[in-house]
Amino acid sequence: MKNWLKNEYVVLSGASGGIGRELCKILVSKYDAKVVGIGRNEEKMRSLQKELGEKEDSFFYRLFDVGDRQGWVELEKWLSENGIHPKLLINNAGMFPYFRKALDTPSETVESVLQTNFLSMVYAIEVLSPILKGDKKNKSGIVNVSSSAGLCAVAGTAAYSASKAAVKAYTEALAVEQKGKKYVGVIHPGTTATELFDGDENTKNSALQRIAIPAQKMAMKIAKRILKRKRRSVLGMDAKLMNVCTKWMPVQGLFLVGGVMKASRSKVFSRVFEYPNRKDKNGEA
Repeated sequence: MKNWLKNEYVVLSGASGGIGRELCKILVSKYDAKVVGIGRNEEKMRSLQKELGEKEDSFFYRLFDVGDRQGWVELEKWLSENGIHPKLLINNAGMFPYFRKALDTPSETVESVLQTNFLSMVYAIEVLSPILKGDKKNKSGIVNVSSSAGLCAVAGTAAYSASKAAVKAYTEALAVEQKGKKYVGVIHPGTTATELFDGDENTKNSALQRIAIPAQKMAMKIAKRILKRKRRSVLGMDAKLMNVCTKWMPVQGLFLVGGVMKASRSKVFSRVFEYPNRKDKNGEA
């Protein structure tokens, strides 16, 4: 498999933690790419540089809120001024509000999720596409990270599922339009152990945490798909099952997934489903 990213620049959002952080390390250390990471936490960015050891000079970072279009405009200016023409743009940044019924989710939360998970991708593609470096033999690329929730809407995640479904649809349309010009791919990771769930105490020791794939393992799967220029990747057993459910049972599949969630009686879903006031066999209320 040819390493088309060797000595090439990659712009990656959500680089300070989770899948993005691990993906940075893999792209730099294993595939000899040069990564421009986007995030908001400088301390985390600096610690990532140190982790790269001898290859820390292959990692650069810029600090801004991905949901702010002006941040992308300023990034494009910085890249151009430094003569950097990325080969690949990976839109990975995302936010996950804790599980809550749709009717209990304020519109402000929905707007914030869409801004971070979907519109940030739109801004990045709009602003950076013109400077992506590619030719007929080695096309430039755009990879957008959706989610298993983008394939199968999940109860308690209306805003998140909507944002990731939007990423899926936008990417699929873009892929058709850019055929022969750019490589465009969409990734649908299943449940992954990242900081996205850290804000919810109910996640700890829950059914969700028990099925989560380590971020490093998921990042490696994603990197391999990108190197193969895969246009669509569904990663993780839960994601594959959700994909099959909604493909063959577009209506009942949603209720099947919801039923499995409720049957788990996990505390992480306690704001979505009503459980009798007793503990299950795992000790979760």
